[in-house]
Amino acid sequence: MSRTILMPTLSGVISVREKTNPPEIIFYGTSGWFETESDRTSCVGIFPNEADVILFDLGTGVRGLKKDHVHDKHLTVVLSHLHLDHSQGLHLLPMFRPARLTVIIHRSLQAHLERLFSYPFVKPAHELGFPVEIRAVEDGRIDFGGWALDTRSLQHNTPVIGARLQMKGGQSVTYCVDTTLCDGLLDLAGDCNILVIEASPPDNQKTNGFHLDLVQLRTVLAATGANKVILTHFGALKYPDMASRERLHPHIGDCHDNIVMAHDGLIVRL
Repeated sequence: MSRTILMPTLSGVISVREKTNPPEIIFYGTSGWFETESDRTSCVGIFPNEADVILFDLGTGVRGLKKDHVHDKHLTVVLSHLHLDHSQGLHLLPMFRPARLTVIIHRSLQAHLERLFSYPFVKPAHELGFPVEIRAVEDGRIDFGGWALDTRSLQHNTPVIGARLQMKGGQSVTYCVDTTLCDGLLDLAGDCNILVIEASPPDNQKTNGFHLDLVQLRTVLAATGANKVILTHFGALKYPDMASRERLHPHIGDCHDNIVMAHDGLIVRL
């Protein structure tokens, strides 16, 4: 995000390129399953350039997104799946009035999304006043021009996708939540600058094969090539506040030297 301005000098006019601001990642919702007193459910925003806004999931955290940050821009929503702590914000999309909306969803969930994105649940897509496109994916790549998205199927109790955002400047961010250890997760986590991943329980509790347990989380952290790992989607029962989230760090700190516990309002610059 930069501008070129013209400045007069004694010898004529020269162009000066202002310093480019790095893309931002903003965590609007970092709680899993339900809200806590301090945090809403899953929503992470990335602003790769002046024209695009990318949201990973649409939990209640989307309430923290400012309307003027989206108005007349190209909004892309990557829905990992349709559990309500990831999709409840669908009914708020008309408020933002983007230039256009693209929703990315696992192919197996496309029909369910189309049903949810209609009467009587929310204002139907064809009545929103801006173009809406639903793109069904599994394992592949979508090129948006200035950035691209690699998607992989993950393993949960419903079809789920994880995604790696590749920006024009070479920066990359991987987002994977609600999954157990699987090839898709390891693929996406292996090569990225920042890995955003769900938190495991802080003990040896098993997760019924639907979420990462502590051993699996440690495996991913040891395997990732990311410079920074950000944990999010903290189970609300085990992690009701920031102090409880920090209790996870001693169990994983030896796996990676740059781990951040996300909280609502956290801003990370690439």
